[in-house]
Formats: sequence, C-alpha cells, structure tokens
Amino acid sequence: MEILIFSDSHGRTGGMREALARQTAPPAAVMHLGDGVRDACALELGEIPLYLVRGNCDGLLYGVQGPVPEECLTSLGGHLFFLTHGHRYGVKSGLGGLIGAAVRGGADIVLFGHTHRPLLEVLPAGSEAAGVTLSRPLYLFNPGSIGQGGGKSFGVLTLRGESVLFSHGTV
Repeated sequence: MEILIFSDSHGRTGGMREALARQTAPPAAVMHLGDGVRDACALELGEIPLYLVRGNCDGLLYGVQGPVPEECLTSLGGHLFFLTHGHRYGVKSGLGGLIGAAVRGGADIVLFGHTHRPLLEVLPAGSEAAGVTLSRPLYLFNPGSIGQGGGKSFGVLTLRGESVLFSHGTV
C-alpha cells in the first residue's frame, strides 16, 4: 500500500498534480496535512480516498464538503495514524507536545506539517515517550511544503505488513 502525503500547498496545486502524475500506480490514499485543504479537494482523485486536516491558514473552509477536523486518528494497513497540521502542538519549537498527543491517542504513525521542512524521526520500540514505554516504533513524518520554497516536497509512505518505509520526493 502506498500513500501520498502533502502539506502546506498554500493555494498551489501544481506540485501535487505533478507528484500524482509521477506515480506508476494510483496511491491507496492521499493525505493533506493542512494549509491548502481546498487545493487537495480540487485534485481529481476519482476513487482514491482523501484524508484531510485543517491548518492554521485554512480558515473556516466554506465550499469544502463536510467539516474538516484539525486532527484525526485513522487506521490503515494495520497502523493507527495521527494526522495534524502541527501548529497546535508548537512543532516549530519541538516535537514533545506532538509526541504526547500521539502516545495518548495510541498512534504509531504521526503525520504533520506546518514547519515547511521535511522530517523523519523514529522512536524505537522500548523507548520512553510521554511517560509511556513504546511497545512498537513511533514514526514522526513531515512531508515539507508542496507549495512553497525551491524544493517543493511531498512524502510517500509504503506499508507492507509490519514494514514501514517513508520517503521524501521533490517537484
């Protein structure tokens, strides 16, 4: 299962469209982590599920079908995902608040944006996080910004059984 991950498109859909066009097969899902929810809704994904969370620049999102949460927990491929833009957890200053929220929610994959910087960090099983000993690894992933900067970036997550592989791409 491959999942495309975008964040911070800020009104620009070209990078997302290019990343989608590069895929050799349609992704199992597309996730947008805020600051451009309308941009993600403008993509023509057909039957591909779209997961959205609202960012600090997304406002009330008039014209978007249904409410868009600021964060969500969702299960895919045997993993529990915590999706958030990250601004509510102060991710520009550190990941402690984000890790605490993920651990309290039981997530093992955390996807966030806001910083415009790609990041992959893994806390191995047995690590202490938010006062809890992790029984499985905790993955923290930021795809960077698909809409701003010279190296517009996105993420690809490949899940095969217990195998978790993240990568960053640029357009």
